[in-house]
Amino acid sequence: MTLSSQSPTYDFPLPTELLRDIIKSLDPAEQRNMSLVARFTRDQVLDLMFKQLSYTGSITKKIRRIHQAREDVKGTIRKLQLKSTILIGDDDDSSVIFQFLRTLPNLQVFEYTQIRLLVPPSEVFQLFDSIRHAPLSELFLDTGIYSIVEGPPVEGIASLEKLSIRWPAGDNQDAPGSSLHHLYYLVRTSLGTLVELTIENSPENLGADLDLNLLRDAGQTLHVFNYKMRSHDEGVLEAIPQIFPHLKELALTWSRITVGYSLRWKDSYIPSLTKNRNLIDLRLSSDFEEDLDDAVRADEDHAWYIRCYKRRLEATKKISEAMPHLRKCSWLQLRVGQRSDSSMTHPFVVEEGVPNNQGAQLVLVVRGVKQYWMGANERSWGKTVKCKLEDLPGDIIGENDPDADEDLTHTSDEEDGFWD
Repeated sequence: MTLSSQSPTYDFPLPTELLRDIIKSLDPAEQRNMSLVARFTRDQVLDLMFKQLSYTGSITKKIRRIHQAREDVKGTIRKLQLKSTILIGDDDDSSVIFQFLRTLPNLQVFEYTQIRLLVPPSEVFQLFDSIRHAPLSELFLDTGIYSIVEGPPVEGIASLEKLSIRWPAGDNQDAPGSSLHHLYYLVRTSLGTLVELTIENSPENLGADLDLNLLRDAGQTLHVFNYKMRSHDEGVLEAIPQIFPHLKELALTWSRITVGYSLRWKDSYIPSLTKNRNLIDLRLSSDFEEDLDDAVRADEDHAWYIRCYKRRLEATKKISEAMPHLRKCSWLQLRVGQRSDSSMTHPFVVEEGVPNNQGAQLVLVVRGVKQYWMGANERSWGKTVKCKLEDLPGDIIGENDPDADEDLTHTSDEEDGFWD
């Protein structure tokens, strides 16, 4: 009997989909009990219990246990998340990971994150070799702390639709440029099929960024591009619409920790942005405060928050006038407190307004989305700062507003990687 059967059986005289809905509502302990009722219910439970697995912390011990499971159990695994987030102990062994991955015939989504080098650069080949057999469509790789690339570059996985790579790797001293060379090899194999691509490049040399022209083969399929650089290269704004003409979502982060701020915003960037003719979601990390000598003076400076918000509101209005198809625009602001890695996201939505008269041109309205510091007046530098939504410009969408978008109300730290 197949798992998708809809017919009632002697073991369960109701449609299979009803049984699966019941299983989904149970907690893990109750699901295990359900799996003991009959072989038919066990098959249904296994398919749901092991379809998505996530292991965090000291992952080797957990993988050893699941590695002992029967082949039919491993065959149900479609998505696997491995996050090695603690110091490596004597019991940790990367070969256990490789052996387990080779036994997953139907793996479609694989996410691997490490803080320490459980899988060092010299073993990246083994990691990729252990998943080449699987029908992967999505791959997320975070190689962890800074390291030096070793050996020849490793070919990436073919036919991926989504690929995300965080690459804090430096050049081998005997091969200048080898870090970017290795990064390109990991990406190039899937360029013809990628729909979504995220690259977070964090090399030792802060000016070393990947030549985006190498990614032209993704131009016809790519719809989402998230790119984090260690430079202030404004040329990517002009290059991206030529290389990826079909983008619907674009996120660019210019990050240089040494200077403490991102690329300085200029209205002259707007003509380049308008060349992205299909873009509906834009996210930028531009800086507005450096040229105005208005750096943050303290944590939780609400008057400063308001000034920063207003500047980005006005910039969003200008962008939306030039890009009438745009519906979301967010600004990542770096260094918003005493911590150098602090950050804040200013999200906005663009809505169609009501024309003043019949037949009038379409009216677009830019609205802010409520941030954590909005909603109540605050005392700052001995003065009352009006932070209530009704006192702020932008007709702000509140927490309970039916038009609110949860993805736009996120505040993140730069150290967490890309902002959502």
